[in-house]
Amino acid sequence: MFKELFGSGSSSTLLESAFGDVTTMLQQSARMLDHALASLLDNQPLEVDLESMDDVVDNSERMVRRTVLEHMTVNPKQDLVASLILVSIVQDGERIGDFARGLSELIPLAKSPREGVPADELKELASRVRPNFELCERAFRKDEAEGASAVVAGHAAVKPQLSAYIARLCDSDLSPDMAIVYASAARILRRISAHLSNIASTVTQPYDRIRHGDEDP
Repeated sequence: MFKELFGSGSSSTLLESAFGDVTTMLQQSARMLDHALASLLDNQPLEVDLESMDDVVDNSERMVRRTVLEHMTVNPKQDLVASLILVSIVQDGERIGDFARGLSELIPLAKSPREGVPADELKELASRVRPNFELCERAFRKDEAEGASAVVAGHAAVKPQLSAYIARLCDSDLSPDMAIVYASAARILRRISAHLSNIASTVTQPYDRIRHGDEDP
């Protein structure tokens, strides 16, 4: 899609900068997720300040909005659809950072280490979501339809698996605290996956169908 928008080679330097800020958001959120999962599921000490890391994501979101506004003020007729897309999906990038940070907030709720079958199953599901960060970032930055389609398909596949995992927790003999921690973490991973899919959909779908097919509330 972006090749069609920028095919003339005359795209605004401002918008190119905004696309770079989206890349920063995804890369930073991926690092946050790695730290949060290591602490939550591998019981490792959390040695970074996820709040400060999330500030980088938030600042990048503000920069995208500011840059797009500046571009539209200077040349409102140039790259209009690209501008609309950036403003539409930058909130998805910001929410991914929030959700990654939110994983760490589950740790104090657990009264025992996260181990055994529930932890192992959630690690496996997380391993299916995590590669989509790089796929999504590259597809968005390089306008690669194949990679973007893989992200969307990956979300469609992992979404029911995460729901089934939560259903199994309901039938388990886990203590309430651990069931809440695992179920909440699974729900967060599902939302992260959905937001990545939303961003990837901008590469493969026309503007009016961005996010189409994600029925999560």
